[in-house]
Amino acid sequence: MKKLIFAFLALGLIFTSCEKEDSSDVNQNKVYSDYELFYNQNEDKTHVVARFRFGGPTGTLLELADTSDASVTFEEDPLPYNIWYGGHHKEFAGQLAGGTFVYTNTNGVSYTNEIPTGEAIAFQADFDTITKGIAEDLTWDGTALSANQHVGVFVGSWTWGEDASFWTGDLGATEIVMGVLQKNDLALGSSTVYMDRSTALDVAQGTPEGGRIRYKYRCTNAAVAVVE
Repeated sequence: MKKLIFAFLALGLIFTSCEKEDSSDVNQNKVYSDYELFYNQNEDKTHVVARFRFGGPTGTLLELADTSDASVTFEEDPLPYNIWYGGHHKEFAGQLAGGTFVYTNTNGVSYTNEIPTGEAIAFQADFDTITKGIAEDLTWDGTALSANQHVGVFVGSWTWGEDASFWTGDLGATEIVMGVLQKNDLALGSSTVYMDRSTALDVAQGTPEGGRIRYKYRCTNAAVAVVE
């Protein structure tokens, strides 16, 4: 499960099941909402995504179909459904610092949620090698983690299984520990390292089922050599 989670961290896309349901077919009070503003420095684009699920964060994906009265907007721009993101998505050039989602259900009830303030992160300039045989501290350029923030790192190539993932949400953290066991599957040679910093909160307005809203920043990837 952990490798699956960080596989989409590396790819920047959420490959979810194609199975989805029209939101008008379900109890509107059981719709769970998940909003994300994701800036990827590698492509200098911001991806805005709104996902809806029936019954909770792992429930059936819902589409706000054109045939219903339900809709979701970001800064008043309608978000069309995109199967590759498992939700309603639109991309923007450059970095967006924030914005507001408005979700209106089939009963005409609207929920407004503003993206939390996010922070940038970057690899240090001298980070170019990972040694498999020892535990290492990866110190990032950027502020220490504050409440509701975490950093995720994924190391690997396009070969499945030859990867490693690391995560920290420790308050005040300025580094992430890369342990020996986690690095065990890494292939020797060239590899790519991805790093995301997220700020995530519960939604301010939502159904009784709740939801989450986050700002995620992915810095420029690092090319490294993996050695013994």
